[in-house]
Amino acid sequence: MGGAVAWILMVSVLTVLSGGVEGKQRVCYFGHPPEPDTDNPDDWMKQVMQEIRERCPGRREPTQAGHTTVGEEPTPAGHTTMGKEPTTAGHTTMAKEPTPADHTTMAKEPTPAGHTTTEKEPTPAGDTTTGKTPTPAGQNIGTNTSVDSACMSPEPLGLEDGTIPSDRIRASGSSNCCPAEDGRLNLENGGWEPKRSADSWIEVDLVNSTVVLGVTTQGFNQWYVTQYKVAYQKLSSSNYEHVTDGNGDIKIFNGNTDGVTLVTNLFNESVVATVVRIEPTAWNSDVNLRFEVLGCLP
Repeated sequence: MGGAVAWILMVSVLTVLSGGVEGKQRVCYFGHPPEPDTDNPDDWMKQVMQEIRERCPGRREPTQAGHTTVGEEPTPAGHTTMGKEPTTAGHTTMAKEPTPADHTTMAKEPTPAGHTTTEKEPTPAGDTTTGKTPTPAGQNIGTNTSVDSACMSPEPLGLEDGTIPSDRIRASGSSNCCPAEDGRLNLENGGWEPKRSADSWIEVDLVNSTVVLGVTTQGFNQWYVTQYKVAYQKLSSSNYEHVTDGNGDIKIFNGNTDGVTLVTNLFNESVVATVVRIEPTAWNSDVNLRFEVLGCLP
């Protein structure tokens, strides 16, 4: 009987291996086999095989072609599942909704074309932002200045350096000591002094139409102009107009506080002029004036 048992166990192992059960060898049948029937040996073998089938169930249902199962429901053909719902064909999911075509998302809404963002509202085309509000026209550079797009870099137009000849400097009147031609900025030994301070004026003829943006004034010793108006002619045949403030009113400029310091005032807006005139409205002691006109040469 011991030989029969060994023979049955061998049959069991061979049956398991040939039956397609998982590829690891194991003994599914053990214990005493059925009592053999010497008259019907074939029937006895059938009983042994029946015992093997009951104790070692047949192979599992094969996996359908094209599917892979790794501890979960099979993934449909053509899809890849990585712990989440399959991604629709042609899309890429990176922990958020996909970005629409031609768009770039950088933790904020995309900047409209032609605009630039840096962490604030974009600057309109043609404007320049340098981290602060631009200086409004009419504010000071030194004491009183402005900025105008028609003449961004005003420069002296030729009184101080003598480019403008003396016969183009005129005044309402002059003292014997101090003619109009002495009204050049930084001229030594004094400036222009009128015969009478009230209603006095001094002007320079630029000849050509010139963009003018401001003036620089200076007194002498204890005589200086503390306030004044600026008038100009667009053409030599035109009426005089006054430089105005932001409200359209005639601008009264603050002038000097001593006879030495230069004070520059730039206009709220540039003007185009051939003649520029300074009209003193207040002064210390008497009017004494040295000046320069600032603008852009034609």
